[in-house]
Amino acid sequence: MKHFTKQAALLALFFIPFCMNAQAPKFVLLEEFTGMNCNPCASENPGFLANILTPNPVVVHHIAYHPSWPGTDIMYTYNKPPVDSMVMQYGVSGIPDCMMLGNQKHAQPVSFTQSDIDNEFSAGSPIKIMVADTITSGRNHVAKVTVTTVGVVPSGNYHMRTIVTEYLHFASPPGGNGEKDFPNVFRKMMPSWQGTIITLPAIGNSAVYYYNYVADSIWVAANVKLTSYVQNFSTGEVLNCGSTNDPSINYTLSAPAVTVQHGVSATQNTFQFSSLNTGSAAEQFSYTLTTNQPSDWVAGFMIGSTSYTGTATVTTAASSSNSVVINVTPGTTPFVATYTMTVQSVTNPSLPPMKSSVYVISNVTDLIVNNSGNVGDGVTLGSAANWDSVYTTGLAYAGRLTVGKTNEKIASMAIAQGAFTGVRNIYLNIGWTFPSFTDAEVAQLTTFLNAGGCLLVSGQDVGWDTWGASPAAGTANTRSFYTNYLNAAWVWDGNSTHDTIHVVTTDAIFGNMPTPVSVNTFYGTNYFYPDAIAPVGLGTTIYNYNDTSIAGVRATNGTWKTVYLGAGIEMLGTSSDRRAIVKRAHDWFYGYSFTGISEYGSINRQLGQNYPNPANSTTHIPLEGVDKDMNLQIIDLAGRVLNTVQVTRGTELLTLNTASLAPGIYMYRLLDGNRALACKTMQITR
Repeated sequence: MKHFTKQAALLALFFIPFCMNAQAPKFVLLEEFTGMNCNPCASENPGFLANILTPNPVVVHHIAYHPSWPGTDIMYTYNKPPVDSMVMQYGVSGIPDCMMLGNQKHAQPVSFTQSDIDNEFSAGSPIKIMVADTITSGRNHVAKVTVTTVGVVPSGNYHMRTIVTEYLHFASPPGGNGEKDFPNVFRKMMPSWQGTIITLPAIGNSAVYYYNYVADSIWVAANVKLTSYVQNFSTGEVLNCGSTNDPSINYTLSAPAVTVQHGVSATQNTFQFSSLNTGSAAEQFSYTLTTNQPSDWVAGFMIGSTSYTGTATVTTAASSSNSVVINVTPGTTPFVATYTMTVQSVTNPSLPPMKSSVYVISNVTDLIVNNSGNVGDGVTLGSAANWDSVYTTGLAYAGRLTVGKTNEKIASMAIAQGAFTGVRNIYLNIGWTFPSFTDAEVAQLTTFLNAGGCLLVSGQDVGWDTWGASPAAGTANTRSFYTNYLNAAWVWDGNSTHDTIHVVTTDAIFGNMPTPVSVNTFYGTNYFYPDAIAPVGLGTTIYNYNDTSIAGVRATNGTWKTVYLGAGIEMLGTSSDRRAIVKRAHDWFYGYSFTGISEYGSINRQLGQNYPNPANSTTHIPLEGVDKDMNLQIIDLAGRVLNTVQVTRGTELLTLNTASLAPGIYMYRLLDGNRALACKTMQITR
């Protein structure tokens, strides 16, 4: 191998008049640590392949390092020193393990989602990397790596690595875990594990690096590719990567500095983007805005001075940019709305689109935050949002109308960017998804709590993931948050013996809740590990398991309040049990009394249980003490209002027509203006 440095010659610099703040598409580098004798690797790799690598053949660049353990691995012994160095650089202590773009996400392969890939690809990079591999004679190759700076590069100590990988297939498993196929196995690193120390060129300029190497005779040429990446050794962040398979993507889409805004009804929010054609010829691009906003919200976008609501096709000259503006006007419906701008080449429609999302949160006081990590078995698609109806139903039962839903990434950005105005309480739905917490997330949750917020956390492996997993997902920051804000210690992983929880009857808040409550094998008997925890600091035990291990802790310091359950709420008892727990946490967060006749105790007497229940075409709802005109709403378990009926002053029995309702479970609630006084459930059958 021979490396020609800038000083040695064969360094080319040339100029293109790029926009100062341009961004090139950022290909997503995933560096995986795996092994042929690693049974958890064999369990996770099929899902990682099916969910991440196969659907993203262009966007994702993957390198698989095989460390020296467990057991002897022939893919490690082939080229030991660089692998040992990469294990040391990333602090890998167990496998499977994976790093996205150096430091953007560190987790087991099962924890990566399509949204992780989409978000990083669309975030863009200030540099563009092109890789070419030329055979000069026989097995002699020259690798050519071109690095072009298109935007402002953060200061840092930059190194560039160029790596040869090979897809390996064995007729029979070479190791003890049964795997026969190993994609993108590390084979060679140029010039060394530290790479080439580089100074990135000025905006609009390119630097070209050449590496000579000899292909090993055992390599299958069709399965070999080169991947180069530039990494900031000061922070660990990979700015961008490229491989011999990359297409030329000329369109860019830079996101606004603020991506989450607090919205006010009937007031417009504006987000400013820029989009650039980095190619050498004019090209047609299509711009499409999609959203999940409620029907009473309004959104559109502008390119230049022209307004659009759906899709726009624009011809853009070489090295020219388009100004893109998204305008959002919230209605009165409480919501966290997503607005995604997609740009794609019309000229070359097979190229992957770039997407950039912004968010508006309006009229929300109580926010359900669904963890966006993958479900723990590595195969089942989805996230904690699969069971967020538990929280929606519980808050509806509590009479809370101003409820929104999002994920932990958007919530963290909203707190950091000052968009959390009016949000009082967070219900963090982790369930059985990973990672449970990230450093960025707990930093913003700390800010939220210290400002007087309240937090409910629920998930069966939160403690194990933070303290006991191997490789450990917990960091100093996430463990500090677990200790000092959840006020809990993780004791052990739990098992099938934890089949009920029992309320601590002397607790002033939860003491009169229904007990015992079953703990159901929600994820299947192979994945039943409700955490056993213990209170520390300000923590107070609220639930025990049937073996007296502790299942739930609450804490307050007078400014914030937290409730933490070692089993996911979705695992607990019946729908009545689950909604009661969410409601009790909600009521405590709002400061309701739980002794004598509470505020909720008196108003609940106004709304009786419907009969017959289950109902068919009609049902009757008893009412008491209706001293003014009110409304009664019928809502489904997703929180959608299906019908509103006026209740006049003095009404004692309301007959409700249910013929239009499909069979199922519904909620009905009594409203005094915008305030929900009480809520009950009813069932419809046919």
